[in-house]
Amino acid sequence: MRKVNTLFENIDAYGLTPSVTAPIKAQASFLRAYMYFDLIKLYGGVPYITNVQYLTDSLNVPRNATSACVDSLVKDLNYAVANLPATWTGTEFGRITRGAALALKARVLLTWASPQFNTNNDASRWQTAYTAAKNAYDTCQMDGYALYSNFSRIFLDAGVATNHEPLIWRAFNGSSNSGQYEGYDAVTRPYSQSAGSGGSTNNPTWGLVSAFPMADGTPVTSSASYDSIYYWKNRDPRFYATIVYNGAVYGLGGIGGRKQWTYNGITVDKSKQSTTGFYCRKNIDTTITAANTTYGKTFWVEMRFAEVMLILAETANMTGDQATAYTMLEQIRKRAGITANGDGLYGLQAGMSQSEMETAILNEREIEFAFEGKRYDDLRRTRTFDQLNGTYRQQMYISIKSPYTVSGLEGTNSTGGNAFDTINVNGSDYTKYFNHTIIPISGEKPINFLTTYYAYGIPSSNISKDPNMQQTIGWLFGSVSGTFDPTK
Repeated sequence: MRKVNTLFENIDAYGLTPSVTAPIKAQASFLRAYMYFDLIKLYGGVPYITNVQYLTDSLNVPRNATSACVDSLVKDLNYAVANLPATWTGTEFGRITRGAALALKARVLLTWASPQFNTNNDASRWQTAYTAAKNAYDTCQMDGYALYSNFSRIFLDAGVATNHEPLIWRAFNGSSNSGQYEGYDAVTRPYSQSAGSGGSTNNPTWGLVSAFPMADGTPVTSSASYDSIYYWKNRDPRFYATIVYNGAVYGLGGIGGRKQWTYNGITVDKSKQSTTGFYCRKNIDTTITAANTTYGKTFWVEMRFAEVMLILAETANMTGDQATAYTMLEQIRKRAGITANGDGLYGLQAGMSQSEMETAILNEREIEFAFEGKRYDDLRRTRTFDQLNGTYRQQMYISIKSPYTVSGLEGTNSTGGNAFDTINVNGSDYTKYFNHTIIPISGEKPINFLTTYYAYGIPSSNISKDPNMQQTIGWLFGSVSGTFDPTK
């Protein structure tokens, strides 16, 4: 943030024309807003510094009210919108556009309108957020942003000209130079298919697996076609783009037809096996070999057009425009490949109340944005995290039925492969060879999210350096209770 402020202080001193400096300043404004939002969604108000601080200045700066920080964020983003192009081309491709700035503004105002900060459910905050979301949606559409046809390749094809869904992303080229490669593939793959760091990271829980609806969009809890044994059958296509289950075809290393086994004690992954019985498939480049996973090239997409649509759905629902909420959800589900069904609602319940629609939208976000870093923020901004208290994150524990054994399944078959390669889990072979039970993840304690965590406390070391920095209500500095209200 100091670098951004230094840029603003000095850029006009070198004779550059406004046509050159304006888009540079606009990108800097966006970055300042983006970085401050990361702080505000955790702490509430913080000192919003827009000038370069020197040692001769008074550095004992108080926290700005959260509302003042939001106003400053919006001001920075409005400046960015006014001075950024609709698109960038050539070597400038990937820079922040006006659509990206509007999308971040919608995310900021959604958070400010949500229960985390809007404890009195001020309707004007929701209306402001709705206006911002509608503007972001309309402008992004006008500028060419749209849902990408292939959900499973949104990240993998982020640099492809026909993929108009990514709004904010980080590009990697796979170079071993620091900052130019991503390690997502390396830690997310099974241990035997990584360069030694995979296995127990980014494992889907049973809760996430159960969140995906059926292929017709109905929840597993109310679908007559759901089979608790063959739970993977007939599911939302996003399930197969996200979840790797025991016996699923998972062609890592470009090996077509390769099956992934997650039963307990599997030899090749035993030293660092999945903690949940599942692996994450989302955004994994299956074409690269295990040895090449260390220096990944897959882009990280921080924000995409689907998020703008679901922000619009949520804010529309909270301001009485349920028709728009339904339209956004239906479009998201249609792209996913869910069937429209006779009523054209893609598995959504007709005539939902505002509360029911809110639940449907949050469930859709959980599925659509799985492993994209959105769920933690959603649970906090909706003040629903503490509702999970006392529950456990769950795994599927998969054991081999007697008289079959690990060594037997991993032995050589008649064609020289492993015996387990001949198992057809979609038929009776699954129940012939395997048992599974749902149990808490080994070694984990029950969830205990305190309500004070909805706004973090300021570390005591920071307050010691800046006595004007107020502690957050619900937290202590020494033996003194905090007085800063993050909802104001």
